[in-house]
Amino acid sequence: MSSSSLKQSQVITCKAAVAWGSGQPLVMEEVEVSPPQPMEIRVKVVATSLCRTDITAWESQVRGTLISLDA
Repeated sequence: MSSSSLKQSQVITCKAAVAWGSGQPLVMEEVEVSPPQPMEIRVKVVATSLCRTDITAWESQVRGTLISLDA
C-alpha cells in the first residue's frame, strides 16, 4: 500500500478558517477530517479565496449556512 493510499484511510488534521456563528470573526483552527467515505475523495487545497457571495452567506442570519471555500 502506498503512503498516499494509507493517508487516504486515516483521520488527518488540517488548518481551517472557522466562524462559530453568523458574522462572528473567522478564526484559524486545527480540525480533524475523517477519511473519505465510499464514492468520496480527499483533495489537498493549496490556495483558496472568498467571493462576495461567500461573505454574504457568512454575514447572514440563516442558521445552518455552509460556507464552501472551493479552490
